[in-house]
Amino acid sequence: MTTPRRIRHLAAVLALACLAAPAVAQAPADPLAPFGWLRQLAGSCWRGEYANSRAGDKQCYEWQYGRFLRGTIELTGVQGDGATPLDLRGDSVWAWDVARSRLQLTTWTSNGTLSAGEAVFEGDLLRVAMGRGESAPTMRTTWQRLDADAYLVRRERRDGETWREVLVVRYLRVK
Repeated sequence: MTTPRRIRHLAAVLALACLAAPAVAQAPADPLAPFGWLRQLAGSCWRGEYANSRAGDKQCYEWQYGRFLRGTIELTGVQGDGATPLDLRGDSVWAWDVARSRLQLTTWTSNGTLSAGEAVFEGDLLRVAMGRGESAPTMRTTWQRLDADAYLVRRERRDGETWREVLVVRYLRVK
C-alpha cells in the first residue's frame, strides 16, 4: 500500500528529475517566425535577370503544411557560351530546424542535382551555405530584402582565403 509519505517522496524525486533533465529545444509559438522576411515571398513569383548574361529565372514560393516554404524555379535563356539554350527547373524546401536553430534548405533540379544547405539571418541579410557538413564551403550566397517588391541575391566563390563575387541577381515581384 502506498503511503502519503511515499507519494510525497516519489513526487520530490520526479520533480528533481525534471529539473535535472537537459533543456529540450522548443519550436517557436509562431512556426513561421524563424523565416524572417522570407515569409513575405510566399504567394508570389519573382523574376530575376542575371547581370552580364542573357539568362534569367522565375521563382515562385508558397507555404506547405503551414511550416515549410516551398519554392520552384525555372531558368531560361542562353548559357555562358552564348549559344546553348538554358532550360532548367528546380524545387526547394525551406524548413526550420528547431534543434540547430537554423533554416535547412533542400534543392533538386531537372538535371539531377540534389543539394542540402542551411541558412541563418544576420540582421536583414540571409546567409545561405550549401553543402552542409563540408569543413570549408566553396560557395556562399547572401539574400537581401530591398523592399516589398524586390530582393537581391549575391553568390560568392572561395578563391583561396578570399571570396569573389560570381553572380548578382535582382528579383522583382511579378505576381
